[in-house]
Amino acid sequence: MPTALSALRMAGFLSKEVLMMNDILFGNNNGAVIKKLSGRYFKASKSRNIIAIIAIILTTILFTTIFTLGSGLMDTVHDQNIRKAGGDGQAVLNYISDEVYGDMVGNPLIDRIAYTKAVSCRLKNPGLERWRSDLWYMDDTALEFARYTPTTGHRPEAENEIIADTKTLDALGVPAQIGQTVSLTYEVKGKLYTTDFTLCGFWETDSLSNIGRLVVSKAFVDAHSDILTYTYPVDNDYSGVVSAYVMFKGNGDIEVQLHQLLSETGYTCDTMGGSKQDGNYVIARVSPAYQNGALTDNPAMLISGLVGVALIVVTGYLIIYNIFQISVIQDIQSYGQLKTLGTTKRQIKRLINRQAIRLSLVGIPIGLLAGFFIGRALMPFLMNGTSYTADAGIKVTVNPLIFIGSAAFALFTVFVSVRKPAKIAGTVSAIEAIRYTEKDTAAFGTRRNKDKKSTHGAKLHRMALANLGRNRKRTVLVIVSMTLSLVLFNTVFTLSGGFDIDKYIAKFMDTDFVISTADYFQFRFETSGSELSEHFVDAVRQNEHFADGGRLYSSWMLEEPFSTEHNAFFSYNKDRNGNPFVRLYGADDFLLNGMEVIEGTIDLEKLKTGEYILLSVDCNDDGTVIENPNISVGDTVRLNHLKAEELSTTITDSYDFIIMAKVRANENTATTRNTGESRFYLPTEIFLPLCDNPHLVNFPFDVKEGTEAEMAEFLNSYIDSVEPSMDFESKATYTSSFDDLTSLIITIGGALSIIIGIIGIANFVNSVLTSVITRKKEFAMLQSIGMTGKQLKRMLSFEGLYYAVGTILTSAVLGVLFSVIVVRGISSGIWFFTYRFVMWPMLVIYPFLILLTVAIPALLYRQIAKASIIERLRQ
Repeated sequence: MPTALSALRMAGFLSKEVLMMNDILFGNNNGAVIKKLSGRYFKASKSRNIIAIIAIILTTILFTTIFTLGSGLMDTVHDQNIRKAGGDGQAVLNYISDEVYGDMVGNPLIDRIAYTKAVSCRLKNPGLERWRSDLWYMDDTALEFARYTPTTGHRPEAENEIIADTKTLDALGVPAQIGQTVSLTYEVKGKLYTTDFTLCGFWETDSLSNIGRLVVSKAFVDAHSDILTYTYPVDNDYSGVVSAYVMFKGNGDIEVQLHQLLSETGYTCDTMGGSKQDGNYVIARVSPAYQNGALTDNPAMLISGLVGVALIVVTGYLIIYNIFQISVIQDIQSYGQLKTLGTTKRQIKRLINRQAIRLSLVGIPIGLLAGFFIGRALMPFLMNGTSYTADAGIKVTVNPLIFIGSAAFALFTVFVSVRKPAKIAGTVSAIEAIRYTEKDTAAFGTRRNKDKKSTHGAKLHRMALANLGRNRKRTVLVIVSMTLSLVLFNTVFTLSGGFDIDKYIAKFMDTDFVISTADYFQFRFETSGSELSEHFVDAVRQNEHFADGGRLYSSWMLEEPFSTEHNAFFSYNKDRNGNPFVRLYGADDFLLNGMEVIEGTIDLEKLKTGEYILLSVDCNDDGTVIENPNISVGDTVRLNHLKAEELSTTITDSYDFIIMAKVRANENTATTRNTGESRFYLPTEIFLPLCDNPHLVNFPFDVKEGTEAEMAEFLNSYIDSVEPSMDFESKATYTSSFDDLTSLIITIGGALSIIIGIIGIANFVNSVLTSVITRKKEFAMLQSIGMTGKQLKRMLSFEGLYYAVGTILTSAVLGVLFSVIVVRGISSGIWFFTYRFVMWPMLVIYPFLILLTVAIPALLYRQIAKASIIERLRQ
């Protein structure tokens, strides 16, 4: 045993402290000795430490990137939802009076409440046709919530002072300079007023805002209180209405708090079972920005997150486990010598765990920083793949939970990976450890491979195959890690290639172009009081690139709606008899012919007799029809024509129609872009006589093939120079958003594939390196009996080739199964996905994989071959 002790002391691993055996034998505290030993083992393995640190860094980067993207997505979506909603506030009370607001103020449930009062929603200034702006008063809290606090100047105080956003000023032709005169012509209660204001402040228009704001002072509102009276319940006029935005105390359920607030103040709302007929009814709702469901309410997101984390844990495990297994193999004889000196199994585990901690202290901080910045860099791609946009700004805060969670998962992965190698080092017997070579599997299990006589001779390719069987677990781990990256890589291209641009665009646009008013594309067709001009339609029809198109007509709900007495339909809006409102449209042949028939058939000649009507079905996002069993083709439906008078309606005429067919009408080209009511379609010539004042909604049309760009240029020129209040959309609008989505999949999925691929190759390199290091003496013995260095390199290259073949076969089988079963199953829930089986991404990678796996072993052998055979035999 002195020989073993001398060897360890010569190697620099032991000091005099180890000779104090009473520290170990009698249970004294010898933590300092373990600490010093761990440090010396750590310093003695610099190259291996570098590889381990890189592995830990890569694993931590994966965790941190995922957590950063998740946190950034939630923060950005919340921020953009607030901005889209027009400002902060957990709950909103709309169209209320000053009396109702006064009842709310001071309630102990409220933390902060913002007060706004509408002056005019109908500004008549030239320049505001395509950029709608409203005139309001807002208190300081409201300005803060809406992010309208002037960045230049101050809030309005004097009666003639005003503030505005920069886009509104630009539309008005007013320079964004303090002291400029802002002359406004606006309508209040049906009367026009003109007032010259002085600009005292302004702010940059939010890119997510689709409406401008001009804000007057409290002094102006007080001076004009006689015309800003609350008359909304009588005439639906917005001037004088108050909107309040509420932030509650605590973190309870917002809807519950809203109901409690209304109950305590003596009011009710829709979600409390109230109705417009109740004297204490108010319009109140939870802000969309605060309606996000809990993670447990979104199983798909929860499962995706768990699968992602599990994937990273497995990936990190594959490389970190392999590295520490290599470490144990290389130092196994040292551990055996420590066992002869009385070191316990628990102490050897502590020694290895301390090394893992030291490596983690170096690798994890680097991975946290790198992962955070990688996550921030990928956020724009992630946002552009959603219904949100990176152009509106992303919000990635330095959230401590990102780093705490990433570090915790990284440490968990490290210690899970180290557990088995530490156990091996602790359980191996002293005698087995001292005589261990890679062929001896006793150190790694209880079974020993039996020697078998070869009947094929010492052929290099068979020797290589036998060598892989020495440590089957490591061979499997290397193949699995490389297979994982290939399967993921193939999945990324299967997903990105399966997104069907035709399905995607067809949902939003079934024609090349659609023209209408600017308000129509901002979902304000009825409230704006404007409609598509016939002059614009004529200009389009006369254009040389025009192919075919058709008009869509409707009536305004607040002017002359239609209702039905049929019990198959429901709407929040009802006439005085409780019959639900419906949407009735008049459509030209171009639109009628373009509708997809779900049930029945369309006979235009019969339809134009005035006896028949088309019913539009409701559909889910994936196009699945929502069945309405209470109405069928052939049934008769009665439609009532109503005259709106204040908040009541009077039936003026009734018409009976037979349902000819159920059709699927495009939401963006064949509706007013308002939802909530069932939709019916009649030919234009039948519809127009039914209305007192029909309105032209839009004009969808197609162009001659290959002339889309020329038509878009014409439309832009016409709008800019002739009718600024008009606007258009085209298929190109949605093609861009589709490209953003596919680039998201390729960028993030491709990056993940590359990282896991690097880990797989690193695993392979580590495995080969271990094999070469632990078999140096074996190689020297083979060379001493006649094997040449060239033959050794060929044998090692064969080993690498077998790794490649194993990876190719495994990835081909798993790739096919994963694609057909998992990817196909997941993609069936994506409405614009058309599954296509592909394998070409893996086939492209296979030649490079073979080249790497054949070349790397030979290159690594060259490093040990620098020492002579005699020197290697002595080791």
